[in-house]
Amino acid sequence: MKDYFFLYSQSRLNNMVKQIFTDFEIHNTSLDSIKKNNFRNKNMLLIMNESLFKELDKSFLTDNNVIIFFTKESSLKKNNYLNAKIFYGQINIKKFIDEVTTSFSSMPIIFGSTKIWGEKIINTKTRDSIFLTPLEKEILKVLFKNTQVEKHYLLESVLKIRTDTETKTIESHLTRIRKKLYIINSQIEILSKENKVFLAV
Repeated sequence: MKDYFFLYSQSRLNNMVKQIFTDFEIHNTSLDSIKKNNFRNKNMLLIMNESLFKELDKSFLTDNNVIIFFTKESSLKKNNYLNAKIFYGQINIKKFIDEVTTSFSSMPIIFGSTKIWGEKIINTKTRDSIFLTPLEKEILKVLFKNTQVEKHYLLESVLKIRTDTETKTIESHLTRIRKKLYIINSQIEILSKENKVFLAV
């Protein structure tokens, strides 16, 4: 299955972008959807001018994996703004392709100010981070994407344990994850109630 990203382009560069990034499945999106922030944990490539960029809600930039290419040189004078990567002016096309491919192929998963990236969980405000085990990472990814799941789903789909097996394994993993969230000062809480596990902030 191909990695994918959403594309918004002010200029008529859609076809060129699709010819360059043939390894990706590309979905066009509208400025209206971007302004309403109908996205979370998505790869987004935006080609726009700086005035439009300033109209975007900050939550859109922190909730998604965003790369912005300004059609003219930017007054921001920085390569990153919040979680977004910024390019502008004349740029080496090979470098741009490499940056987009690397970033979109290893997309972080974000919930509030907490991010799973690689094998770490990171507080994006304080930059505190800690390593996760593979199972902890898979459990958190499921929770970040769904916010509420049935325990039997975690047991069967993530831990590969039959639900008719008597086990407290899932609670043990959740306890360790809670400790790691506490260590990085994350505001996320993992709550268990009856047969459900859900996130709260």
